[in-house]
Amino acid sequence: MISFILFHFDYLPIKLLIAFLIDCLFGEINFIVHPVVLIGKMISFLEKKLRIIFKCEYKNDCCHKKIAECFSGAILTIIVCFFSFFVPFSIEYALFCIANNFDLFFLKIAIIFLDIFWCYQAIAARCLFDEAMNVYKSLFISVKYGRNAVSRIVGRDTKNLSKNGVIKACIETVAENTTDGIFSPIIFYLIGGSPFAFFYKAANTLDSMIAYKNERYIFFGKFAAHLDDAMNFFGARITAIFMILSSVIFKSLNTKNGIKIFLRDRKKHESPNSAQTESAMAGLLQIQLAGNAFYEGKIEEKQFLGDSINEIKIDDIKKSVFVMYSSTILFLIFVIFIFAIVKVRLSV
Repeated sequence: MISFILFHFDYLPIKLLIAFLIDCLFGEINFIVHPVVLIGKMISFLEKKLRIIFKCEYKNDCCHKKIAECFSGAILTIIVCFFSFFVPFSIEYALFCIANNFDLFFLKIAIIFLDIFWCYQAIAARCLFDEAMNVYKSLFISVKYGRNAVSRIVGRDTKNLSKNGVIKACIETVAENTTDGIFSPIIFYLIGGSPFAFFYKAANTLDSMIAYKNERYIFFGKFAAHLDDAMNFFGARITAIFMILSSVIFKSLNTKNGIKIFLRDRKKHESPNSAQTESAMAGLLQIQLAGNAFYEGKIEEKQFLGDSINEIKIDDIKKSVFVMYSSTILFLIFVIFIFAIVKVRLSV
């Protein structure tokens, strides 16, 4: 096991860099089944089964119903996260053992490429870029097209959004998903390779599928929501810091205001993580984000993030994407630098 762990850490920065470059070039390859799709199908299947097993739909007593839903939701989360970690770990470890026992160098190379491929599948920078630019281009056609485009990437109701509302929703999604789709998967990959990255992706997918505050999921998705919050806690703060640091290279971004708004507004959200990156983005662009939004026909009151120094413009979508990529690249440079220092120290 120790040799397997050392084997993973040997080429870690190079594997990560290659995976990120593959994502930048190709994005999501449609003809290959994505692991997140399989995770989603597992969640849907198990939800139906567990609701039947624990009789969540048939509990008359309100207290018993809450307990049944909380417990079955927790069981679902544990099962999905366990298998999302166990399957890639078992495959990689089994292949490594075979390669070691029979001294098969080519198989070790194959494991490296497999790990790179799975790391690439865990990162969603290009997907986020494509969706954001789809909103950007759609708004030039009409607000209606913009609403349809942004509805693909947000959970709120979009049918009555104004043009500015569509732009705000898109920027907020880019800011928040820079954590969920890029930084946190990378951080978990650095901790334990693609099995840990998929463990994170499972938790994040559970959050996006069952952690809604409606009648069906308010208790069923509670455990998944808390797990996702915990797993993104450090990622969200690291992302916000690197967003601010990377903004120095863009004249159109206000680093000083980014720091100010981040320190002032980063806790102005019910989620412990969402406002971290959204406040940083609002400050850098010198615009106001968040505020009240409709979900399933009901208004959800939220505090504003940032100040309306600049009027919201469609080009702010492009700027938010630049912040996403520049902060990621700076973080990768930082990771490579740290690993290089550690390797030099160990070799002395």
